[in-house]
Amino acid sequence: MKTLLRMISAVSLLCLTSAPAWANEQGAGDLLVLNLVGTGEMYQSTVPDIDGDGMDDDAICFDVQLMDANNRRHIGSATDCLSNITPVGSGIALVGTTFFHLPQGTLVTRGNTSVQPVVHNTVTPSGQTITHVTGAAGTGNAILWGSKRFAGAMGTVRLSGMVDLTRFAGNPGDPMGFDCLFVIHLY
Repeated sequence: MKTLLRMISAVSLLCLTSAPAWANEQGAGDLLVLNLVGTGEMYQSTVPDIDGDGMDDDAICFDVQLMDANNRRHIGSATDCLSNITPVGSGIALVGTTFFHLPQGTLVTRGNTSVQPVVHNTVTPSGQTITHVTGAAGTGNAILWGSKRFAGAMGTVRLSGMVDLTRFAGNPGDPMGFDCLFVIHLY
């Protein structure tokens, strides 16, 4: 058992130290750790087909800053779009389509997302109050499309996020605060 724990620790350390969150502008590694942060105002838009009818689907979207989670450097912007929003118990189920706008190109991902109210008072290190936690993950390809460096990319995506819905009532212009981590493994 001790040997297994040592092996897991060694592999984890190797993964964390050998895969940068974001490489230089000449190209990126196979692991991207991106942080959507800030407050975005809601607007109506559409996203690529969700239900298989060949038509774009309605969404509510928010534009926020995109940071390198490793060094907190601003590296672009993101558009987070929410569709098929369905109340489930005290939470919400939705389809999240996220557009990552980077100097190396645009990468678009999609996942089935769960949103739940926090059960403890939660405030980020920057002082942002958090009302809900979000999450999504899967084993299949979660990349819809990409441009430039990301053209033809495939990979898995994991979302671990926090949002502030204090002033959000679902109307155009309503603000939503974001502090969401996306771990994207390209293959």
